[in-house]
Amino acid sequence: MSDFGVCDSGIARLFLTGPSILGSTDLIHTLEEVKGLGFDPSTSPFVVALVAKKGMSKKLWDEKVDAFKKWGWSDEDVLKAFRKKPQCMFGSIDKINLVMSFWVNQLGWDAMAIAKTPHILSLSLEKKIIPRAAVVQYLLSK
Repeated sequence: MSDFGVCDSGIARLFLTGPSILGSTDLIHTLEEVKGLGFDPSTSPFVVALVAKKGMSKKLWDEKVDAFKKWGWSDEDVLKAFRKKPQCMFGSIDKINLVMSFWVNQLGWDAMAIAKTPHILSLSLEKKIIPRAAVVQYLLSK
């Protein structure tokens, strides 16, 4: 992996978070795929993206992409969000739909705002998103 440009700390992180990835037969293919998505192998987001891509089947990946598309995102929007915050693909399809539903249907806000700030998807709906949205709504009502 170091020959591919992955830094030592990235390799160490993989040992901790996804050791099975290191022994996968198609690791080189996935490394190339993640690099082709625009990730720099010497950075930690590359490792997170690698874990995201290897940690789920292509079928599940496609189902998550479809969940975002249901909310008006394009394939390119999903890729841009993934490049900004690869963790956005770690959540379940139910979590994606719950956050998007709250954001769009209850708050009346634009789904594309989440595409631009995808870290929102990694926050707890109950503990972070709902309370913060309540504060914003209160401030907007003044």
